[in-house]
Amino acid sequence: METVETQWGKPLFLTAFLIASVFTWLAWEMASGTLANTDELLTAERSREMLRLGRSEVHFNFEPSFEKPPLQYWLTGLSLQTLKNRTFAVRIWPLVYSVLTAICAGWLAFLLEPNRPWIVPLTVALLISCPLFCKEAWHHSLDIGLAFFTTAAFVSAGLARRHSVWWLGVGIACWLGSLQKVPLVALIWLLILIVRLTSPNERKLLGYRWLFPSLVSAAILSSIWPAVQLLNYGVSFRSLYQEEIVDWLGSKYLASRPYLEIPYRLIITSACGIFLLIAPFATLFWRKQNFTQPIKEISIVSLAFIGLAVISNFRSVRYIVPLLPALCLVLAIVIHRLLERKGSVRPLAAGLAAVLLLEGFIQTKLDIQYNRKDVAIEKRVAEELGVRQEEGTRTVLINARDQGTSLLYNSFYLFHGNLRFPVTKFTVDEIRRAPPPPPVLGVCIDRDFTALHEVYPNPRVQFTLGQFIIWRAD
Repeated sequence: METVETQWGKPLFLTAFLIASVFTWLAWEMASGTLANTDELLTAERSREMLRLGRSEVHFNFEPSFEKPPLQYWLTGLSLQTLKNRTFAVRIWPLVYSVLTAICAGWLAFLLEPNRPWIVPLTVALLISCPLFCKEAWHHSLDIGLAFFTTAAFVSAGLARRHSVWWLGVGIACWLGSLQKVPLVALIWLLILIVRLTSPNERKLLGYRWLFPSLVSAAILSSIWPAVQLLNYGVSFRSLYQEEIVDWLGSKYLASRPYLEIPYRLIITSACGIFLLIAPFATLFWRKQNFTQPIKEISIVSLAFIGLAVISNFRSVRYIVPLLPALCLVLAIVIHRLLERKGSVRPLAAGLAAVLLLEGFIQTKLDIQYNRKDVAIEKRVAEELGVRQEEGTRTVLINARDQGTSLLYNSFYLFHGNLRFPVTKFTVDEIRRAPPPPPVLGVCIDRDFTALHEVYPNPRVQFTLGQFIIWRAD
């Protein structure tokens, strides 16, 4: 008869091997190439400007920015100071978050199914093979940090059933999650409490002695950063999380997208997408299997969150990245129950698991290769622009991504050029209508340079490379 050590030895070894091997490969992929994605460039530039202007507030283009809280930028600023590879310095923290998320997902699987050790490596394998999870980590998405704090909140809430002091862990995760991007963990916490309050047995285990102090502490800590911004700059509450909550809930964006955008994108992203949506329903309505209340709780919370996202008509599937570890865990539990059944179901379940994992790893590799951009020439132009910048000279980018092939984002030039002064984007029509007064230093595509002669009497070419021109007008 197997002892506890031998029963858990192989599953834990396999879990550690999967995490080490996959994230070593992902670290290699992250360290190569050049930062070109919008989100990672915004993070990189905000972090760089923190090093120049101070860590007490977030800046972008040398102006205060209130769209995102500072935790990711504080961390990235530290790595930018210590690592020579600036690409890896920006991407290292999503890698750390991803590793911690995988570990937390395995821990959560152990808490829910302590007598089924192989659910732990299966959960971790499904998560780290999920193309959406790995691609967002490679792209330096802030949602990867939220995935870690959300999974940590699930773990702490599970431990709080035995020792209510663990509600403090949920409160800390809620606070750090609000510093990472948005107070999403607070919503997850609220859904967990609603589920437990509706169950008489769960209601007895809430542990009010620590629950209320945790709620109050999380609310106070989470309000510190917004309060500092409100007091220092007198901004309205609307300006905080402007892009994520206010702009994207407007008719220009969300209402222009069809409902069911998130489940549709999740299904077509990878082969496991449809099963991630089906698995929570299986734990709730599969009568032949007795799933525990903690498992059902995670399923209900996950489905409730997806339902709220669908009702709100959110625009991107990445908004459910924080719930991916929980969804992969539920799917792993369902597959494991199928593997325990006798007859033809077992080989079918094993085949399904193998196909999902193999397809996931292949799709992840293809997605990373597809999204890798060759921007070496434009990076060299940005570096040259940084060398030529002077105080008192306006820096402009002409026709930045408004017509066909054009310049990359202002964040690309700010970060890769290590610029010391802000840049302004103009289309050709805008600079014709209201040209900035000389002296002006700018970058444009060669096709747009002739239009500058209509605005300035004698614009001079300072540097050319490929189709890019750095020019100056005095």
